[in-house]
Amino acid sequence: MIEYVPRSGPPEAMNCPTVVCDACREQVVDQGNIIWLAKVVRSDEATHEQSPLYAAHKGRCDRSLEAWLKKQHEQHEGQWILLWEELDDFLRQLSHNGANPFAADSEGTYHRAVIRHPKADPLQAPPI
Repeated sequence: MIEYVPRSGPPEAMNCPTVVCDACREQVVDQGNIIWLAKVVRSDEATHEQSPLYAAHKGRCDRSLEAWLKKQHEQHEGQWILLWEELDDFLRQLSHNGANPFAADSEGTYHRAVIRHPKADPLQAPPI
């Protein structure tokens, strides 16, 4: 997840925004994925639902986080799909959307989504 990490030392103390792996709780630098589940929507009338977004290092961490996420929604198997995006692509799109409102996009329709939190909190019980 995106977090502020406190830093002390010269020239001054500061809070540094960074991406922290939701599996191992270490900073994700370069090779990472953003992972989430989305409910399969079969019509325009259906409510869009998704899990919160999670960050992980590629490899062992993202595989562990994927397994953990699937387990959180196993009672709804087949209704939810696992999605991921490479961290650098996600950050590029996030930066773009921070400066370009959806309302200014005359060619697309943006849908509201309900965030469904998992049964367990990965920060309390890390997947690995």
